[in-house]
This record gives sequence, structure tokens and C-alpha cells, in this order.
Amino acid sequence: MATNSFAARARQAWTIARIELRRAFFARRGLWVYALALLPAVVFFGHGVDAKVRMNRLTRGGLADPVLMNSVQKGETIDAVTARLGKPAQERGGTRVKRVRRHGDNQGTTTHAIEPAVEARFVRLNINRPTYSGDTTATIYEFEIYGTEAGQNLALGRPTTGSPPCTPDQGPEKAVNGSVAGGKNDAWCADDWPFFLQVDLGAARAVKRFVVKHASAGGESEELDTRDFNIQVSTDGRIFTTVVTSSGATFVDERMDYRTLVYFDGRREMRFQFVDGKMESRIIDYPLNFDEDRLVFAGIFQYFYLRLAVFFGCLGMFMYLFSGEMSNRTLHYWFLAPARRDVLLAGKYVAGLIASSVIFGGGALIAFAVMVWPHDAVEVQAYWNAGGMAHAFWYASAVVLGCVGYGSLFLAIGLYVRNPIVPAAVLLAWEGVNGVLPHALQKISVLYYLQSLCPVPPPMDADAPMLIRLLAAPAAPASRPAAMLGLLLLTALVLLIASRAIRRMEISYGAET
Repeated sequence: MATNSFAARARQAWTIARIELRRAFFARRGLWVYALALLPAVVFFGHGVDAKVRMNRLTRGGLADPVLMNSVQKGETIDAVTARLGKPAQERGGTRVKRVRRHGDNQGTTTHAIEPAVEARFVRLNINRPTYSGDTTATIYEFEIYGTEAGQNLALGRPTTGSPPCTPDQGPEKAVNGSVAGGKNDAWCADDWPFFLQVDLGAARAVKRFVVKHASAGGESEELDTRDFNIQVSTDGRIFTTVVTSSGATFVDERMDYRTLVYFDGRREMRFQFVDGKMESRIIDYPLNFDEDRLVFAGIFQYFYLRLAVFFGCLGMFMYLFSGEMSNRTLHYWFLAPARRDVLLAGKYVAGLIASSVIFGGGALIAFAVMVWPHDAVEVQAYWNAGGMAHAFWYASAVVLGCVGYGSLFLAIGLYVRNPIVPAAVLLAWEGVNGVLPHALQKISVLYYLQSLCPVPPPMDADAPMLIRLLAAPAAPASRPAAMLGLLLLTALVLLIASRAIRRMEISYGAET
């Protein structure tokens, strides 16, 4: 017969925990938690290996004097830099091609003269290739027609027809209104083939010059200027003769030679970028930056490890302690054992806590060690002397206490529901918005206490919105003793609720789906 003494119940709980530990560590459906726990270590290991390989490759190219590297000024020639610094560790170059407007083109306006003048009542602009960019929308801001009288635009205000416009406000009449200053609604626009614009001069007139104002004449991109078009004239509107075949505001290729010289002083990689033989800019990069890596670790730890890895890892491990027994139809064996149900709850909780703490606490420490591993020994020693060991301790403590808190929640939830999706989503949302809740409500959250334990705040841009800042960290973090006490009290409350639930629990395998 089971005894009611505390020591006896503790021994029973430990016996149950030892039995459950193997399943907690090696359950097939829970092996994915190891991937979550080790992912940050894999990321930092890859970063370290890449940095080491990169530094070795640069070192083989020769080390440069850091003082001379700093002395290079904008505008210096390649010969001057190489004479002072020597052969670069790496060098690459090529030719950059930039599309620019052909010399003589005037803001998207093209002029086309005819000699001698021709008689025309109807003048038709046919567009074969509407843009340089490949866009299939034709845009003409003005189509001007001039005769023998200087300065008189015969097309101004005349009746026009054309392809269906893009919008009702961009009809063909906008191309003969004498204005380009009204934006896109001051131009004729068409987006369906065939593209044409036809002007009725009212009577046959002598025509000798055309002016076409394309998209960039109205302030749009040069890439939208008309590429290929022709102009036809007719006296009767039936038979048209082509008098102009042309391209619009054309572009030419401007070629620039560029080279990049890379120098390395053992810590810094400096890339000097030259255009047409002269230094335009330099970029300084540190293949290994200890301060930056520590901030990255703090960000990964809070944004990924605590919020996702530990959360979902405890979800999978603790909820399965009872729901898995129900699925396997073995829970009744535990209920028939000579042990109180609250002792069974305690034993299973201890097993899950040991397994999750070892897996995720170990994963955090491995990631921390791998983050430190590739850096200079002197720099690392200075970090240990300045409190690095304390940082590692508090990172591991935050993980263990995260398993304490999340484990109790998911163990209790597993007694009430079999499908974890809905409660997990609700709890994840609650933890996510915790930073914007009133301070009293923030304390009903595991993440609030865990963030207060972290030794380094996560990196945050100075211009990040206040809402993002609140979601990333508690508005008023607790002290570490208060955080640990608050989390333990919250856990005790949850386990008390769970112990009452398990005492009233009835097994009904037939209800399982």
C-alpha cells in the first residue's frame, strides 16, 4: 500500500520520471526537437567555417599595412594605390554598361522634317514598338504638325481618333491640346494593338515638319519613350503614304571600366572600387566581428530560441506525456499503479523537464561555444574576464526556466485537450503581444520572465517603431530574482490546476479519434 509521506511520494515520482525519461529523450515522434535545439549551433558553425576559409584565402594573398590601407583617398588611381599597398589579396573587374540618352535628344522630344512639303488632311502616327523597357503601353504627350507658316501648329485642338485609351481621361484629344504639364492625364495613352493616333486637319494643307513629345517629355521614365514608329499622310482618309520612319528618344550604351582591389590586414577586409581607373568608394568588412556576433546571438536566442524552439519543443514533449498515452491506450496502466495521480503528474513533469532542459539548455550552450570558437583567443579571453561566463550561465538559465514554465503549461493543456493546434496558437499569440499589454497582464506570461533573464538585449534598429520595440522586449523588465520567483509561482499555479484536473480525469479511449 502506498504511503502518504512526502518522502515516499517523492521517491515514487522519481521512479516514474526514470521510467518516462527514455521516452522523453528518444520518442520517435519527438526527435525533431533535436533539430530545433541544434539549429543555431549549425548556423554559427557555418558562419565560423566560412569566415575562417575566407580569412585564410585572403591571408594567402598577402597582408597589407592597416595604416597604408587607411591612407587611400577617393580619386586616387589604381597605379598609385598598388604602388603604395602592393599586390592586392584579390582583384576583380569588368565593364559596366549603362543606358543613357543619345547626345542631342531633348527630353523625349523628336523632330521630323519633310523636304519638300506634302499635301495632307489626315496625318496618322503608327507605333510599332511602344517602349524601350518592353512595356506594351504607348504614351504620347503631344503630336504637333507644322506647315509652311512658321510656328503654327496645325494639329492644335483638331479632331483626333486613335486606339482605345488606357482610361477615359487619356483619350487621343490630349495629344493635341498643346500641354505636357498636367501629368499622365495630359497625354494620350493606349494599351491595346494596333497603336495609332490620327489627326484631321480639316482641309488639305502643306505639311513639312512633325514634332512628337514622348513619355519623358511629360516627366515619365525615359524607358517608356516610343521606340519605333512611322508617320503617314492622306488627303482622303483612305490611301496613306508613309513620310517618316523613325525611332523616338533613342539611347546609347555608355561603357565604364571598373575594378575592385581587395586588401586584408589580418582583421579587416577593405575593398577599393575603381571606375575608369580612379577610386570611387571603399567598403570595410570584418570577416569575424565578435561584438556583432554576440548581438546576433542575442537576437537569435530571443527571437528564435525562446519564442519558437523552446516553445514548440516543450509543446511536443510535454503534451505527449499524457496525450501520447491516450493515443497508445496505455494510460490506464498508470492509473492502476499504486501511486497517487498527482504523483504520476509530478513524475511525468520531472521527466519532461529533465529531457527538455538537457536538450535545449545543451543546445544553447553548444551554440554559444560555437559562436565564440572562431574568434581571436585574446579577444575571447577578454570577454571571459568581462563577464562572458555569466552571459553563458544566464542564457542557459533562461532556457531551463523556459522549459519549467512552458512545460507546466503544455502538460496541463494536455490533460484537457488532445489536439494541441488551437491552444498552442492561442498561447503563441498571447506571448507575442505580451509586450503591449498592461504591466499586470505581462506577468501572466512565461516570455516576460525569460526576457528579463537574458544578459544581452536583442539588437534593434534605432528607427524601429515603438510597437515593434514593445513586442521584442518587455516595457518594464523584472529584476532577475523577481523574474525567477514570478516564473516559479506561475508554474506552481499551473501545476496545482493540473493536479486537480488529473484527479478528476476519466479515461475514455472510445472518444479518441
